[in-house]
This record gives sequence, C-alpha cells and structure tokens, in this order.
Amino acid sequence: MDADPSRVAADGQLTMSDAAWEQARNRALVIGALAERRSPSAAAVDQAAKELAISRRRVYVLLARYRQGSGLVTDLAVRRSTGGKGRNRLPEPVEEIMRDLIRRRFLTRQKLSIAALHREIARACVLKGFKPPIRNTVTRRISMLNPVEVGRRREGADAVRPLQAAGGEVPLISSVLEQVQIDHTIIDVVIVDERERQSIGRPYLTVGVDVFSRAIVGMVVTLEPPSAVSVGLCLAHTVGDKRPWLERLAVEPARTRMPQHCSDLLTTPYLCNTIGFVVHFRYGSRVR
Repeated sequence: MDADPSRVAADGQLTMSDAAWEQARNRALVIGALAERRSPSAAAVDQAAKELAISRRRVYVLLARYRQGSGLVTDLAVRRSTGGKGRNRLPEPVEEIMRDLIRRRFLTRQKLSIAALHREIARACVLKGFKPPIRNTVTRRISMLNPVEVGRRREGADAVRPLQAAGGEVPLISSVLEQVQIDHTIIDVVIVDERERQSIGRPYLTVGVDVFSRAIVGMVVTLEPPSAVSVGLCLAHTVGDKRPWLERLAVEPARTRMPQHCSDLLTTPYLCNTIGFVVHFRYGSRVR
C-alpha cells in the first residue's frame, strides 16, 4: 500500500481539459504583459484582476508564479491540491491504522464489508486523536491491494484459481508435431431443419493445433457440446489418413504424424490406453 518513492509526480498537463487550457492561455496573455513591467501599478493589477475575474491578491500570486516559472502557458494552469499522483496525503499514523485493520479485519474469511471496515477505522482514529479518513479513501486503499491475495484470504485458494497463472514449466517445443493441443469453440452459424427451417442450434468446432507451427492438424464439427467423443473424433481425424478427405476438397495431401501430448486427453484416459497415446502431465497430479 505504500507509494513507490521512485515515481515522478505528474502535473496533469497531458490530461488538461480544453476549458482549463483556454483559461491558462488567457492568464498567460494578461499576466505575461503585466510581468514585463518591473513594478506594475495598482491600476494595472486591478485591470488584470477584472479581465481574469479574480481578486487582486490572486493576480500577485499568478505574477510571482509566472516570473518563477519557465514562461510557459502551463505555469499558470489551475493546480489541484494533491499529494502527488500515487502518493498518500494522510498522516502516517492514520495510514498505519488503515493497514493494520485491513490486514486483521478485512482480509479474513469473515468478509467484513467496506462500510463496516470504515467504521472501525474511524473509531480507532478518533480514539487516538486523529481525523478519520473518508470511506472513499478506504476504498481506494483496498483497490490498491493485489486482487489475488485479497480473494485468497477472503474466499479461499480455489476462488482465485482463475486469476492465477497455470504455473509449472512450459514444455520446450523444437519441431513440428512434437505437441498438439486440442480446443473447442462455437461456430457462428445456426443449423436449421431442412424441412421446417426451424433452428437446431449452433455447432461446435473441435480442432487440433500443432504448437510449433500453429497449423491445424485435425478437426471435427458436431452439434454436441465438447466431450470425450468430440476429442476422440478429432484425434482420429488428426492421426488418420487425410488423403481421401483432402482429395474431395481438391487439396494436396499433407504428411501426418502421431501427436505426443494433448491436455484434453486427461478426460479420456481409456482412449489414450486404447490407441497407445502417451500423455505428458504438465501439472503433476492436479489439473487446473
């Protein structure tokens, strides 16, 4: 939750609105002409304040800023009162209270709400004589936390599994057809009945992709959701003789070879044993 001390504070020039830029440009025209005088008169200062619709004191503040700056329009742009982008503006004792209560009360299986957490933080700050932060500040501090760590401590390890990398070491692939992966997708086509023209559904496409060349080496189209059957049919098309099928499509036959790995085969071990496939388990005894 601590800010990175190596960050450079931004002044907001790149995100300045058109209205803010026009205001800064008008200020530069008026204050720039006033700054050319070594000691501007009170009448000139009053005239500048009238043109910019600000007070006389504000004119002197802008005049000093212009002379101390680099002579750019952005020297007179509206400045927001912030602690710097990415930095905290609260006293360190208050930050410490928030960090402690977030760790002890929010990051637990009790799943304390943000509203309840804010009440506890406010109570702790008042007891120690500090001004409590507003609820939005507490919400921002929580949003800065690692979502995987928050989910793991509040929901459990299984709840954040989709947010984590698969882990393990990626097998090194050095040649064509050394590893084939099978995946499924729904085709953006609707099948209809040939007589009544009633919708039957969208078909599923199962493809076998060679990892090294990214070429499709086998495929099957079914109306059934992905299952061991569609995987087996895709494997049969992958390792089978494609010459008759390719000749019907007027495509030159390609060389085929037995794949050595496919993660979807984990659901069909009997099929692997039947046809003699060797499956390499990447994640040990547990599949994510």
